[in-house]
Amino acid sequence: MAMDERTTQAVIKCLEIDCDFYRELTMFLMKKHTKILEDDLPWLTNSLNDEQAYVMKSQALENKRLELFRGLGIEDKKLAELIEEAPEDYKAKLKMLSVQLTDLIDGIREMNEKTSELVKRKLDNQQEFVKRAGIFNKPETYDRNASKVTKGTSATVIREV
Repeated sequence: MAMDERTTQAVIKCLEIDCDFYRELTMFLMKKHTKILEDDLPWLTNSLNDEQAYVMKSQALENKRLELFRGLGIEDKKLAELIEEAPEDYKAKLKMLSVQLTDLIDGIREMNEKTSELVKRKLDNQQEFVKRAGIFNKPETYDRNASKVTKGTSATVIREV
């Protein structure tokens, strides 16, 4: 079944919106990766709300796409099928957007893997440093009341309030 022009234009608009969003997300993730490399904890902490907003926007875009495709009667179609069924004048544009979207999503997946690996490596290095420093092997110096423990007796610690 061939897609009509109106349906094809709606699919194109949807793909363009997705591509714009994933380009923006890619830039954010690249910046996040750089900030992790730089150990910029204040930026990373402040960016948590932005990251949550990207997750929510991604879910909202996907829900809108599903709703649109359902309304157009094409919810069960793969993008390759839509390209095939599109009017001839639109096939190249759809194909180009499909390639862009695939590349962006692959790039995001790759960036997330690199960032996860970087964080894991940094944590492993911290753990190794702590182990070498012998911090884990030292006896507890303070009890739960923030009192210093010295050879079984405790000395009161002045706490700043």
